[in-house]
Amino acid sequence: MQQTDTRERLIAAGLDLFYQQGFHATGLDQILAEVGTTKTTFYKYFESKEALALACIQRRDEGWRAKLPRLLRERGGDDPLDQLREVWGVWRDWFSDIAFNGCLFIHACSEFPNPNDDCHIAARANVNALREIVRGLAEAGGLDHPEEFARQFGLLMQGAIIYEVIDREGTAARTAAEVGEMLIERALIAGSAG
Repeated sequence: MQQTDTRERLIAAGLDLFYQQGFHATGLDQILAEVGTTKTTFYKYFESKEALALACIQRRDEGWRAKLPRLLRERGGDDPLDQLREVWGVWRDWFSDIAFNGCLFIHACSEFPNPNDDCHIAARANVNALREIVRGLAEAGGLDHPEEFARQFGLLMQGAIIYEVIDREGTAARTAAEVGEMLIERALIAGSAG
């Protein structure tokens, strides 16, 4: 039990510190101090700080893959297009959280830029999974070319995050919702014409 607890506390501390400070700016000693453990104990669970970073990215990915569809269904009901529209409500709530500091997956891809790095691969997997959620909703909602729609909508989702990090004005989700509605309407019109 204690082994699992220590590993979980390392992941929890890593998630918080990596998200707020960055992967490379967060030192192993800072994580250990946060958890109240030693390097000897740390190395029982992880071979390096990068291995902990990978575990943190994977943990956050598991959470988002489960959380986003549930939130969209709670907010948008059974209508897949209403669920798509609710992405921006989820984003708005996330952006207004005092702890908001962008996207851990975007941070990971920029701090581990080699596309073959395990951390980069794990972060990219989340972006691909969220895009697949959007593609599934687009297809279920009868939108034309759901794959293309998902790429465009996914770009808008990621862009809104970056815009909010840069601007901090609280308007990125609303602006993205307006553009997102145009994408939905365009795909609906194209689908009905075909």
